[in-house]
Amino acid sequence: MAPSPYAIAAFQMEAVHEDLAAGFFKVFSDAGFGCNGYMTDRIYESRGSFFDTVSHPDVEVEFVHLEGRPAWDALADRVRAQDPKFLYFNTLQRDGIARWADQFDVPILGVVHNPYLFQKADDCRALGRAGKLDVFGLAPHVRRKLIECMPELEGRAHVHYPYVWMPEGRDKYSVDPDVLDIVIPGAVDFANRDFEGLLNYLSQENDTMARPVVFSILAGGPDRKKLEDIILDRNLERFFDMANLDPTSRRVPHSVYLERLYNCHAILPLLPVGRTDYVESKVTTGVMAGIGIGRPIITTEMVGKAYEFTPILVPDDRPFDLSQADISAPTLADRRDESLAIRQRALAHNDRIIRKVLASHAL
Repeated sequence: MAPSPYAIAAFQMEAVHEDLAAGFFKVFSDAGFGCNGYMTDRIYESRGSFFDTVSHPDVEVEFVHLEGRPAWDALADRVRAQDPKFLYFNTLQRDGIARWADQFDVPILGVVHNPYLFQKADDCRALGRAGKLDVFGLAPHVRRKLIECMPELEGRAHVHYPYVWMPEGRDKYSVDPDVLDIVIPGAVDFANRDFEGLLNYLSQENDTMARPVVFSILAGGPDRKKLEDIILDRNLERFFDMANLDPTSRRVPHSVYLERLYNCHAILPLLPVGRTDYVESKVTTGVMAGIGIGRPIITTEMVGKAYEFTPILVPDDRPFDLSQADISAPTLADRRDESLAIRQRALAHNDRIIRKVLASHAL
């Protein structure tokens, strides 16, 4: 049976992760399933719409107000009127959202970003046991952790690679610019990125780098002001290019973020030593965005193994030390080609798996 014009209702109820939905939207669109996406308006208020830049045919994204029970009930009424064949939740790991999802008698696809939160959520586990839910981890190690946390998900836990970050034909790349633009992705949070190590390195050993570099900061975050103050205090302004924040939200709008991301030359995830959760149970935007835009990724061997790519290596105990990294033009070109090839294989995998899951529900 041919799908209805909008056979899918998709949701992002929390003000995070909306960019990671683009890969699912691409498969839905390619498979001929129209999709209505409902996302909290807090996303739009803080960053604008990612989907103004990365869009797909027959996928409509709307930002809705979701404060208070009447707002949630009104959205449920809209979904019933749409009469979708299945639901997609871009984040499904909390009881309130699982209870809301369970009122609809259709199959559910959900992304679990943190398996431990899913494991602690009684209603999420109940959905899993009921057989109406297929879950996705965003890397092989996340899927493994999901099954470890809830063995009943075996056979219904899958990997989806969120590598859709730019429109077709938007890419351009130079391996030998005068100054290498290296993006440190994600919010400025000293607990999640080793900014202290990088700042100390630049203060003491900046002349050991093989070529001129600038580190682009494309986000706000709890430690953005702290980072700015240290940069000024240590006279390190020449090493950093800080994207302007929206004066109200104190975030970098998606339009600015994506334009800057598309023009960078490499990605530095800057994961702190000892943060093994990023290779055991969750993913880092550094890798997702890096492969998504086909860029070399400068990181440790451990991260490369977990995400199945070849990084430009830095020491395990000094993930900021570019004096130890081969950032020559030939190596950048080689890693760039590998990222593009990985992205193509990943997108083919996503298409195959999601179509298989939908077929298992007779869709």
